[in-house]
Amino acid sequence: MKRKSTKYDTPDAGGWMNVADDLFLAQFRGRACEICGKKHVVYNGRKTRSCGHHLLEKGLHRTWRYEPRNIVILCADHHGHHSRDISPHSDDTAAVARFYRWLSDHDPYKWEWMLSHYKENFDKSWKYRDKYIEMGGEIQGELVKDQKPLNHAEKIREAEGV
Repeated sequence: MKRKSTKYDTPDAGGWMNVADDLFLAQFRGRACEICGKKHVVYNGRKTRSCGHHLLEKGLHRTWRYEPRNIVILCADHHGHHSRDISPHSDDTAAVARFYRWLSDHDPYKWEWMLSHYKENFDKSWKYRDKYIEMGGEIQGELVKDQKPLNHAEKIREAEGV
């Protein structure tokens, strides 16, 4: 597994991206899968909570990375690469097609939203550190190069409703 960056030396550094992603996605963890209703499943031998799936890929569509309309809550069974039933990440293209058919049938609002925004790719008008603060994250440190998240685990628990 690739190790997540912990660099915070610039406002757009990988560490800020990771904590902003974590804080944004925390609000979706453990909520009911929109396909089957499960909040937890055993996946690869571990109990795993449901999570938010970005309809528009976050790496390609930075504009919509932190947009709740871009999220569908899925359990690990429906979010995993090895699902043969229905999954946006499946190795089986039929399972991927079933996911998008399911989305168009069960949430036409998000389906139409996704189709109307997929061409809006990359927006560098904001920085990850600023998004982190905007979502309620706190920082410590005076100089930009010395800033780091403050009480991040507490903020995650708050977002998860724990």
